[in-house]
This record gives sequence, C-alpha cells and structure tokens, in this order.
Amino acid sequence: MGKMIRFIELGDMTPFPSIAHYCITGKLGEGGMGVVYRATDTKLNRDVAIKVLAEAFAQDVDLMARFQREAQVLASLNHPNIAAIYGIEQGAIVMELVEGEDLRGPVAVDLAIGYARQIAAGLDAAHERGIVHRDLKPANIKVTAEGVVKLLDFGLAKASKHSAVGGPPGHPGDSPTLSPTVSLGMTRVGTVLGTAAYMSPEQARGKPVDKRSDIWAFGVVLFELLTGRMLYGGETASDSLAAVITREPDWTALPASTPAQVRRLLEHCLRKDPKQRLRDIGDARLTLDEPEPVPASPAVGASAPRRVWLPWVIAAAALLGAGGAWLRPKSSDPGVGAVRVLLLMPPGSTEPGSPNAAQAVPSPDGRQLAFIRRDGSSGIQSIWVRALNSTSAQRLDKTDGANFPFWSPDSKSIGFFADEKLERVAASGGPVRTICDVPRSSILVAGDGGTWNREGVIVFANPGSPLMRVSASGGVPTEVTSLEKDELRHSWPQFLPDGRQLLYLSIASDPANSAIYVQELGSSKRLQVLKNATRGVWARPGYLLFVREGTLFAQRMDLKAFQLEGEPITVAPDVDTNEGNGRSAFAVSENGVLVYRSGATNDLRQLAWYDREGHRLGVAGKPGQFFSPSLSPDEKSVALFLGGTATSKGDVGVMDLASGVLTRMIRDARGLIYSEPTWSPDSQRLAITDALGGIQEVAMASGKVTPVAKGVMVQTWSPDGRSILCTGLTYRKLSLLPLADVAKPETILDTPYGNYWFRFSPDGQFVVYVSDESGPPEVYVASFPSFAVKRKVGTSGGPYPAWPRGGKEIFYRAPSRMLMSAEIRTGPSLMVGVPKPLFKFGTGLGISNGFAVTAGGKRFLIAESVQKTEGEESDLVLVLNWAAGIK
Repeated sequence: MGKMIRFIELGDMTPFPSIAHYCITGKLGEGGMGVVYRATDTKLNRDVAIKVLAEAFAQDVDLMARFQREAQVLASLNHPNIAAIYGIEQGAIVMELVEGEDLRGPVAVDLAIGYARQIAAGLDAAHERGIVHRDLKPANIKVTAEGVVKLLDFGLAKASKHSAVGGPPGHPGDSPTLSPTVSLGMTRVGTVLGTAAYMSPEQARGKPVDKRSDIWAFGVVLFELLTGRMLYGGETASDSLAAVITREPDWTALPASTPAQVRRLLEHCLRKDPKQRLRDIGDARLTLDEPEPVPASPAVGASAPRRVWLPWVIAAAALLGAGGAWLRPKSSDPGVGAVRVLLLMPPGSTEPGSPNAAQAVPSPDGRQLAFIRRDGSSGIQSIWVRALNSTSAQRLDKTDGANFPFWSPDSKSIGFFADEKLERVAASGGPVRTICDVPRSSILVAGDGGTWNREGVIVFANPGSPLMRVSASGGVPTEVTSLEKDELRHSWPQFLPDGRQLLYLSIASDPANSAIYVQELGSSKRLQVLKNATRGVWARPGYLLFVREGTLFAQRMDLKAFQLEGEPITVAPDVDTNEGNGRSAFAVSENGVLVYRSGATNDLRQLAWYDREGHRLGVAGKPGQFFSPSLSPDEKSVALFLGGTATSKGDVGVMDLASGVLTRMIRDARGLIYSEPTWSPDSQRLAITDALGGIQEVAMASGKVTPVAKGVMVQTWSPDGRSILCTGLTYRKLSLLPLADVAKPETILDTPYGNYWFRFSPDGQFVVYVSDESGPPEVYVASFPSFAVKRKVGTSGGPYPAWPRGGKEIFYRAPSRMLMSAEIRTGPSLMVGVPKPLFKFGTGLGISNGFAVTAGGKRFLIAESVQKTEGEESDLVLVLNWAAGIK
C-alpha cells in the first residue's frame, strides 16, 4: 500500500485496508473532495471517521500544503459542539466519529431554538479563532442521541480551488444541497464551494466572505428547522443561487408560535447586505435567551422567568397534546422509545461542579420538575416548580435558602432543607410548614437528601450523622441507622416500592469502602448492594442507577434478594458528580422520566487581575479547574483549590505568579478539603482543613504535609505566625491554636450562631468576619481577642471579607456579586465607613468565586469563568422513557 491512499473500495482488499494504525471498517459517505470511511484506531481502541481526499486534490502540492495548514488550525478547536480533528495521516484527515442523525426540520419551536443555540455556540468558538465554516448546512450538522449538536467540516470548504458553480470537470453540478466538502451525510458527488441553498448572497456572487456568511447560513438553517422547508431550494443549483440573490424570505411560513425575538433574529441574519447583517454570532445566543412577555399567573408565588426556558421534548409535547396518556403509567412503557433532549435552565439554577449538585427532581408522576434557583441580585436560592406541559415556572414563596427538594409520593408536596430545618410546601404554592429541626452537625449545610413514603414517614440525611426518621406532619426525629467504624455519614435515602426498605449511601473515611446499602425500617441489619462513592437510585422497571467516574450506569436489581444482576449498562456520560459528598446530578420519576445535569462543560477558570474600576489588567497562568485564590503575603504565589470535574477531589495547588507554573501540593483521597488554603505571614507554609475536620500544614520548600489538630477548621494565621485562628466544625466555637502547644487552644468565642471567614487586621488587634447572629450572614469588625468593640459593615452582608496590608480598607463580596469596599479606622476608636461598590464579578456564591487583594487594595485576583457568559447556566438533559434507551 502506497503512502497516499485514495478512494478505497471495501471488498477489493482482504483484510480491510489500513491507514497508519487506523483499520478501515466501512464507507460512510462521499463528496466532491473525497470519501469518508469509518475506521478503528487500533492504538486507542476507538472508532473514528477518516476523510480520504480525491486523487485530483491529492496531486495538487500547493493545495495539499494549504489543506494541511488549515487542518492544523481546525485541530486547535476544542468545543463540545464541534467535531474534533485528531490528526492527518498519509494525506487523510482523522476526526471524531459523530453518531447521530442529520439535523432536519420541522421540529417544535423550543427544540429548534435549543438546536440553534448549540449551533451558535460552536460557530462562536470557531469565529473567535478566525475560522469561518463556509458550508454550514443540515448535512454538516449532526444531533447525537443525547441531543448534543455537532458541527462538521469546519473551514474545510476553503481548501477547494474549484469555487465556480459547476465544480471540477466531470462532476455533476446541479444539486442545490451538495458541495465539495466531504460530509458524512452525503451520498453523491457535489459541485459547489458552499452549498447553493445555504450560501450567502456575497458567497453566491463569488465575493470574499467572512463570518457574516456563516451567520446567513445559520439563519437559513434555523428557518428550515422551524418550517421544514428549504428557504432557497430550487430544482438546480443555479435556481437556488438566483433565489439567494434576488428573493426575500417568506416570513409567513414561520409557525405562529415562533417567539418575536426569534423572528427578529432571523430578519437580522438574513439581510442580503452583509453590512446590515448581524455582526457576531454571539449576539444570536443573547437574542435566543431574551425572555418573552409572560402573562401574570394567578398561582401563589408565581413570577415570570428571566428568560425563555428551552427546550422541552417534542415527543413530550405530542404525548401531552394527546391528553398526557404517556404520563399515566407507573413504569416505563416499552412500546415508546427513549427521547432525550437538552433542557436549558434559567440563570441562577444550581451550577455544575458545586457541592450542591442534584437539585432538579421530577415528581413521581413525571408531570413536574422541582429545582433550586438562586436570585441574581440577592444571592438567595429558592424552589421553583415547572410542569412539563407549561411554558413557565413558578417560584414557591417562603422557600428562601432551600436545598435538596424531594417529593411526596402523591406529587402534591415538596420537602426541603432550609435554615437548619426540614420543611414542606405544596407544589402549587402556599404556606411553608416546619417538620423538625435539622441542626448543622458538620461543616456542610444542614440536610443531605430525603425520601417520603405513602404512610407519611420521611427519612432524611444530615452530614455527620445516621439517617433520621420523622412524621411528615412534624415531630421529633429519631435515628434509623447507626454509623459503624470509619463511616462518616449515611446520606441520600430512598424508599423502595414497599415503603419499608431504605436504599442509602454510606460514605466512609476511605472512599474505597463507601457503599450503597438496603436496610428495613426498624431493623439494624443491612445488606450491601454495591461498593460505590456516590449515591444509588432504584428505578422502574427494576434497575439500580448509579454514577461511577462520571458515567451514569443502570444495572438490574432484584428487589427480593437485593442483589445486582448482569452487567452495568451505560445510560449517560459526563454526569455532574461530587464524589467527596456522594452527590450526583440525576433523578428519575416512577414512570421513566430521567433528568440529569451534564458535567461535560466543567467550570474552567482563568486567574485574572483587575483594578478598582473593574478593568481587566491581565491574566496569571493558564486556564484550569481551580477556585478560591489565596494570595501569599509576599504576593509571589497564589494557593488554589484544584478540581471541579465529575471525578476529582478538592486538592490544593500553588501557582507561581511570575511563571504561571501550577504545582499540586496536597491531595486528600477522602474527599473535599473544605476551607480555603491560608498562608503563614512568611509565605512559607499553608494551613488547610481536610475532609474529616482537621488542620494540616503544608511546607512550601519541601511539600511535607504535617497534621496539626483534629476537630477544628482553620480560619486564618495570626500576624506573628505563632498561632492559627480556628473554629469548631459547626463554626460556633472560635479558638486560638498556639502552634507551639496545639493541645492547649484558647477559647475566644462560644456562641449559638455561626462565625466564619475570619481575617486579622494587619496589626492583629481586630478581626473582620461573617456571622449569622442576626439571621442572614453579615460582615462584622471586632476587637480581638475581647470582641468588646464590634461594628456591622453595611446591611447587605456577603462572604470573603479581606483586610489587606495598609489597613485602611476592608473588602467583601455582596450577595449581588458586587465587590464592596469600606473604609476603616481602628484608633483611637473603631469606625467603619459606608460600603461602596467597586465592580461585579463571578456567577454565583460558593467556593468558586472568592477573590484575593494586594497590599493597599489596588489590584484584585479573581478566578473567572472562561466557559460561561454572565447569567448562563449548565443544561439539564431530560429523557422520557429512559429504560427503553438501554435495551
């Protein structure tokens, strides 16, 4: 076999031919530039697509050199909506094999908008790199079984020198739907550079093109998705090109349900003069997110969502339109195939990679979805409910601070945790009733999942404790399980169908010993079902669902013997998971509605410097999955949490700010490290809190990790470097721990409320901190160690107080994500000025949005998101009749 391989016809050679280490196994399609084959990568044991160029192109040395240069640029694209290029071998391109269907219309309006949003995201990523597609059309767009859109053949059209209509000699030239790009969807040889029916007017005239030609094609594709008809179709390519140049779109063909902002977007995309056209595809994404006017709802607690919520499943719409018959069965219907689409969530929904994953839960009857949403201005999260057959959602009043909602068996009520209480509320809205107290027994928030049976019994979990039982009508909770040796907690309970057996997760100090168990109410005996680091969920028609290494699996489970049968079957990849606390972002109804949050778009962040006016000054190092920057006193290094993927733990790393080199300093195999890494005054040591609630010290020079104390959490180092200020695991007891004798801590405060995020003033005579003493978290300044003099800073509260060297200002982040500054004077009396806003940053609360400040408060170091825009959230995947998809 020669070095260059062209148009292999399978069957002519035995065994199948190979290109380098790729064994060709079948033919997928053919276009004017060559043929596409399916092949197996024998080194990595994966299927790929290989595009082999036609002989006429392969013999053109200049074109091949240009083609290779352009392929190298395309290979640099890394985006979930773009098919990846793996390399070039013997003149052939090796790329990601995308399994799925070509994009076709008509589809439901919401589904079309969801597809369009993904197409725009892929184009936006390419345009930012200066890459123009030139041949965007349905045949170059695939939709995977998971509802993910993949764009193919990015930029490859410009490798062809045959730009005139009619193509190279000998090629038929009358198809308005084919072009010389090698598309997986093609079955005939095409002829034009850029498909005639999707070409922009300037492209059809042979004029230079730029990204605005892609924007035109985007509009044509979206029109076709909505209407099911080609906007500029014709019997021949010439007819299509003439229509592109002369004919205006038939706007009356759009469905009556097309939102006004989508009509406006199409009009801006399809202007024939490129100077009058939409200038940036990123603007299309913003337009698609604009909210429609929503009429006032009579429901209690209802309020309009802040943007259009997209998309719900077309099949669900059809079934609901038929009276919702599909939703009535109590188990999956084997006669209905699994249907899977993206469900775009509104701003403020729980974020991927957070400790609070798994906060979107379908009702048992599969008709409604309860989820947690955080208000962008106040930072307060609450419960929202949306019906599958509705276009809007309803906020449930008086559910502020809610976490981990779970449904009553009749789908009429929702239990949840808030303010160290277990509470319930009707799914339609109304008063909130307290069931019992759930005191925070560890460094995590109170509550860790609940379940509700038909006899009115609720079993709930709380970090650091066994499972507890209480009546749904209220009462005093009692223990259901007991922690055994090396068990940290029992969490995520689920009543099995008989209402007596409980499925739950036991989290052990060694993650290898964490396991899923079944135990009957009133019994002390339990049976291990599966060793696993995250929770399990039993689902009809008889499977245990669980996540391992980010993949959601289903395995047959016998409800009599509680044993697993057969092998695990993959249900979904890249499910957002936190192995440190056993949480995983999926939930399932009794009739086969599965909801999960993808972890594929993890929270990638870039350290960036900002001035006081919010101007971006530059970056430090490369993007990565890290949080909570802590600047060393000498300002040469920054300590960071590392992690954020579906399977990673909360490790600690240190970045050298001069070189950008990031070094992992500590790995905690037991799970998350809960408090921010804190520097010693000489910048030579770090103090961290491990997963079990204990302080460890890390030496910068040697990397040596030394245990310091148990049962406490580090807050900050004293200015003289001799002591560490720490709290108990509930934040209510504050102690000063002398490093010379850690066995003799000095108690400073012991309160019935939480106090945390302590930072010393430069002279060590005062502290700034956050306290719950008035209810919501507020920032305070107090004299140390007496706390005899104390002042509250502002009225809005917020996390991450900082008191940099210079001592004239303190900083903190308000719940609105605004960085605040307050002047402070400590002598002869303590005076705190009115807080002033500086600039807004971050996308939510939690460990991922802290900041660091230099001496004098002139510059701020922030770990900012590089994958999400302001207000954008991770998407949910909704699957109807999920079990049908694994048979």
